[in-house]
Amino acid sequence: MAALRDGNFEHQAREALAEKNLLAVGDVDANEVAALVLKTRSEDYGESPHHWDQSVVVHTFTPTVREQRWYIKVYFVETDGDDRKAVFISVHRAGN
Repeated sequence: MAALRDGNFEHQAREALAEKNLLAVGDVDANEVAALVLKTRSEDYGESPHHWDQSVVVHTFTPTVREQRWYIKVYFVETDGDDRKAVFISVHRAGN
C-alpha cells in the first residue's frame, strides 16, 4: 500500500502490456489498485516464487469488486536504504 501511495513502483516489461497491466498504461491509477488490494479476501490472495528468480516472492490478488474479478500480480525489490519498490507484473480484469 505504501508503495502505491508513495509512487514507489514500476512495471515489469512484458508482451501485451496494454491488456495485462492497466496500471502501466494509465487505464487505472495507483489509488484504484490500492482499493482493489484492500478488497481482497484471504482466499483471494496467494504467493508463489517468481519464474525468473525463485528467491523472489510474487503476491497475487484476485478480488471481486462490483461483480468484476481482478487479477493483480506484484513483487518487491530492495532499493537503496530500507525502501522496497513494488514491481507490478499484472493489473487487469480476470479473463483478459
